[in-house]
Amino acid sequence: MIRVRLLVCFVLVALLPVIGVGIGTFMVSYHNGRLQSIDRLESVAARKELAIQEWIRLLQQELQIASKADISPKLVNNALRLSNEGIAYAWYNNLVRIRLRSFINQSSQLEELFLIDLQGDVVVSTDPGREGIIYQDKQIFQQGMRNPATQLPFYPLAQDADDNQTLQQDQKMVIVLVPVTGDKGELLGVIGGRASVATLHTILNERTGMGNTGKAYLVDVNHALLMGTQITGQTDDTSEETRYYVRTQGVEDALQRRANGSGVYSGPLGASVIGVYRYIPDYQVVLAVEQDLSEAFRAISTTMTINLIIALGAVVIAVVASLLVTRSIANPIVELAETATQIASGDLQREATVLRDDEVGALGQAFNSMTAQLRDLINSLEQRVAERTQDLQNANLALNQRAIQLETSAQLGREITSILDLDVLLNRVVELIQAAFGYYHVQIFLLDREANQLVLQASSGNNGKPNKWLDPEKTSINSKAVKTSKAVLVNDVSQCEDFMYDDQLPATRSELVIPLRLGEQIIGTLDVQHDRINTFSEEDVLIIQSLGDQIVVAIENAHLYDQSRELAVLEERTRLARELHDSVTQSLYSLVLLTEGWRRMLNSNGDGQVDDYLSRIGEIAQQALKEMRLLIHELKPPSLEQEGLVDALRKRLDAVEKRVGIEARVLMDDLIELPAYIEEGLYRIAQEALNNALKHAAASKETVHMCVEDNQFVLEISDNGSGFDPQSVQHTGGMGLVSMQERAKQMDGILVIVSHPGKGTTVRISVPIPLESQPSGI
Repeated sequence: MIRVRLLVCFVLVALLPVIGVGIGTFMVSYHNGRLQSIDRLESVAARKELAIQEWIRLLQQELQIASKADISPKLVNNALRLSNEGIAYAWYNNLVRIRLRSFINQSSQLEELFLIDLQGDVVVSTDPGREGIIYQDKQIFQQGMRNPATQLPFYPLAQDADDNQTLQQDQKMVIVLVPVTGDKGELLGVIGGRASVATLHTILNERTGMGNTGKAYLVDVNHALLMGTQITGQTDDTSEETRYYVRTQGVEDALQRRANGSGVYSGPLGASVIGVYRYIPDYQVVLAVEQDLSEAFRAISTTMTINLIIALGAVVIAVVASLLVTRSIANPIVELAETATQIASGDLQREATVLRDDEVGALGQAFNSMTAQLRDLINSLEQRVAERTQDLQNANLALNQRAIQLETSAQLGREITSILDLDVLLNRVVELIQAAFGYYHVQIFLLDREANQLVLQASSGNNGKPNKWLDPEKTSINSKAVKTSKAVLVNDVSQCEDFMYDDQLPATRSELVIPLRLGEQIIGTLDVQHDRINTFSEEDVLIIQSLGDQIVVAIENAHLYDQSRELAVLEERTRLARELHDSVTQSLYSLVLLTEGWRRMLNSNGDGQVDDYLSRIGEIAQQALKEMRLLIHELKPPSLEQEGLVDALRKRLDAVEKRVGIEARVLMDDLIELPAYIEEGLYRIAQEALNNALKHAAASKETVHMCVEDNQFVLEISDNGSGFDPQSVQHTGGMGLVSMQERAKQMDGILVIVSHPGKGTTVRISVPIPLESQPSGI
């Protein structure tokens, strides 16, 4: 009976910690693995969305260039103007077609250019088959008359709508429309362009960060599959609903909420996937990036399998050990009980006489040495219990250490993906890995393909960038990882022929090198070293490989961030050049024409209109001065973060309006501190309103008034200029009305414009004040 109780007790003591640690490890591993996979897919989706928007922006930019480059604006504008008046000249349209074809030959994206007049008729096209087609009832035409519009992907008009689903990928196209305006800003029509979906197909099929089962595709508001990674089944009986429509939980959620999200759900083919979906409102499509759950959790499954095997082994060892301990304890007790029973029948004060070497003799000897035997038994028992307890503690420590490493890996991944400076990123990576895992040394090499060298970019314990490189053609563990595109694990470098000794790292005893892969391309290596042999395991390979994949994504994010900053600078330069060309340059050109007209009039002894010419020259020069002051201010705008909304507006009026003779002032009834994003939005709306007044209103007085009304912050910009009819520009989006309305909507505000011809203009924006920003008494 006592033998059974001891056995059950020892088994429970061994099992409970193992079960608890196993459950905790599984929960932490699953949670961290899911967050890590979603973070990686979020990065992939953001990168693809940015690439799609950049591609569409380039298409729209090429159309705008085509409508404004060289002599082409005159040809395009006149062709549309004649068509709007019902006049058509075949020879003139042919001349426009030749000009558009020459631009097509120089374009790397556009395959066709065409012009559509205000009635929706195709006037001229580089593809004569499109001429005569009517777009009047097409939604994209209605959108293109107001702003640049894009439909992706778009099927050829010659195809019947019911047959569109049978079109192959190479029959799809993208249509882009951009409005065309005349010299006086009047709308003449639109210029359209057709582009192949090859670039879009390439963007969606780029597999970096998606693994082997990753899928990326676009779905419209009708659940129709537009473009993306092949997601149909391989059997011939795939239904039309499965082949051309996607109704996954992720797509349904994105379309219903018109928002982004992520989760685990059943994919288009029925398999469980982990996915990230993003709703793109500009094109009314959903971008979905998914990966099979089995692949996303493969590393975690392997780790959990290994942990389960270790746990089962620990249980078996614990049961065997418990049985041995129980037997070693119970048997002496039983023997002692038998001996005590025999002694109980005699004199306890006497020693047992050992007459023979049998049970009786053993009983007598046991009785005589009872005190010593009990002492030895207790000491032996304590020693065995201490040893078994230490074994259990070591096993628990190993499991806890593995759980901590997995959690540290997830935290490390989240931190490095937020750093966008490449040098800071790589140095931070090696420091975090060394500190988290206790390695002797960590370093990152990046491959310089022009010099054919592995250049050391970051090294733990080294200030600044190390001056060190490796030849990938020569023998080393790093070059072997690059050549084989596989992880290289060496648990005893003294037995490895590929090991290259470094006198700056004399204590290296084991080394693990992971290739950094961007798609199918090797971009470098992650090298971790330890000062003890037999330190690394296959689990370490999986963990470090996972970190290497995150490092590659972070490096790619840093490169994309640098590219986006360069594109932003280029776009700002282009905008300033356009502003100079459309405003100051045109004003100076008008001055030249008027001056030449005056000179000719004086030469012909005519002075009747000299005052008119001088007055007009003065007006144009004054307008050019206003435009130039505005551009100079935009080149160096005030900092809202440092100066605040009121000071920024005052500096704007001092730098622009007051210097061109406009009486301007800023009034504020209530002093209140607003969040940065609200101040930014209000400043941009005020800036747009002041720019419109400066360019179009010919005002002599302007007032910016700020106050608080019913928990609403109110900003009014008023002038005494020429005014206008708001209804006439509401449908055309002129004078920046659309951008001001959008900014107001983003702040949950209301924008009202009051203006009449000859009676000035008032722009009023009211936004709700956040609770934390409301002053006492409001």
